[in-house]
Amino acid sequence: MTFHQKISELKNIIQKELAPLITSDYIFLDLPYFANVGDTLIWQGTLDFLKTLPYKCLYSSSIENYRNPKISKEVIILLMGGGNFSDLWYRHQVFRKRILQSFPENIIIQLPQSIYYSDENILKEDIGVFVQHKHLIMCLRDEQSLDFANKYFPNSNNILVPDMAFYMDLSKWAKYVKPTKNRILFLSRKDSEKKHDQHYEIVPQEAEVRDWPTMEKRLRLFTVFSIIQRILRKIDNIVSFNLNNSFSDGMYKKYFRKYFIMSGISFLSGYSYIYTTRLHVGILSILLGKEFSFFDNSYGKNKGFYDAWLQNVDTIKFIES
Repeated sequence: MTFHQKISELKNIIQKELAPLITSDYIFLDLPYFANVGDTLIWQGTLDFLKTLPYKCLYSSSIENYRNPKISKEVIILLMGGGNFSDLWYRHQVFRKRILQSFPENIIIQLPQSIYYSDENILKEDIGVFVQHKHLIMCLRDEQSLDFANKYFPNSNNILVPDMAFYMDLSKWAKYVKPTKNRILFLSRKDSEKKHDQHYEIVPQEAEVRDWPTMEKRLRLFTVFSIIQRILRKIDNIVSFNLNNSFSDGMYKKYFRKYFIMSGISFLSGYSYIYTTRLHVGILSILLGKEFSFFDNSYGKNKGFYDAWLQNVDTIKFIES
């Protein structure tokens, strides 16, 4: 199967599975206000999908900027997809539980996620909240996450759905694609999902070892952005205007989202071959039509996604440790 065929197939699955579930206006929460290109690709893919539906987004927010909106029980709540349904990135779980407890009568759709827990006590605590919600739909990106949800969250409607980044309309970003040069990239994550016992001997010595450029070097504008945020917070504490929230929302929705995607596309497109430990480097490589080799993360997320959706693409190689 070619990259183009795979993209078309996964977009069709997303449309088939999700479109019938979103039957009214909605709010969209847990937006990624941080410099991870992968999460921003998911965000953009979700926006492109939602544009195909005849319903309105009434409110959207990150965790940091969230202000409890007043909505009717007919409004659907969408929670951002990704790979943070985990005790590794627990602030997202804390936020999800807050939303479930705040809106017991609303349909809540968790967009495609991978699930991982290392702490049984945290898992038990989360189960106690998730099983109480009567209208929860969980979309999972891989079979092991689906099996996990069926076992521990049996009250929710659990379905298998690909990553939302596949719905991104790359034609709108074509001007940021750079000419390919004879260069090899090894994009290796350095955070808590890094697999430390993985062997990387297959990566050529001449490969450039990098991470997402937005995570390697702080954008100068971020420094100015942070200074303005501190000033606006002080003003908000005095007059309660929520100026900082409005400013942050505007910057991420109108500028940073575009900048992160542009940076990721411009960066990857210049390489002739890519090795990576990041799932969305692989996904963006598919969108760009680039061959790549794939290593796992610390808990099997990449392997699970590859097994679920990518095995029949000959030009993708998954490298076992």
